[in-house]
Amino acid sequence: MLRAAVTVSFVASVSCVPDRGDVGPAGQKGEMGEQGEMGAMGEMGNPGPPGTAGQQVREVLGTAQVQVSAASTSFVLVPGLAATVDVPAGTTQLVQTEGGIQCTELGNAFGAVDLALFVDGQPTNTIRRIVAANSVGLAQMIATWSFGRTFQLAPGTHTFDVRVMAGAPAMAVTNVSSAAAPQLQGVLRVTTLKQ
Repeated sequence: MLRAAVTVSFVASVSCVPDRGDVGPAGQKGEMGEQGEMGAMGEMGNPGPPGTAGQQVREVLGTAQVQVSAASTSFVLVPGLAATVDVPAGTTQLVQTEGGIQCTELGNAFGAVDLALFVDGQPTNTIRRIVAANSVGLAQMIATWSFGRTFQLAPGTHTFDVRVMAGAPAMAVTNVSSAAAPQLQGVLRVTTLKQ
């Protein structure tokens, strides 16, 4: 039997890698590439709140002075304080009024009136009593009113007005509102608001 002699030799290889140095500074920024294509349109968002269409303000001013005495036992219109507005469906009317009264007498006297809001010629439960009482050394006193309320009415045309009558049997003659005196001139304001 013949046997072959095999010789195997191993060579060891060793490489030396030098230590890595510090990182160098960053290079200059490259040019911006071309803009990509526009993406697909997103879904439509939820609808926003309703706008203010249908809202309005109507304001009128006193056109004359009315004198109220103890004999004025029924309501009369304060001149100029009437406003007719078109009321749309789904709205609320905010009705406000302000103005002044004046006791016309000297000495120990007072003026007193009841002022009320009317709608379509009918009284509402909105009534205020205003008193202008003289004091020692100061006569012909002035007092002011300011009040209002909201109404929810059927759609259509409606008229709002302010009326006045005597507030006490012993009262002095009292001036109510004015066309020229800003301290007394009445105002009626009707604001239509969407519900």
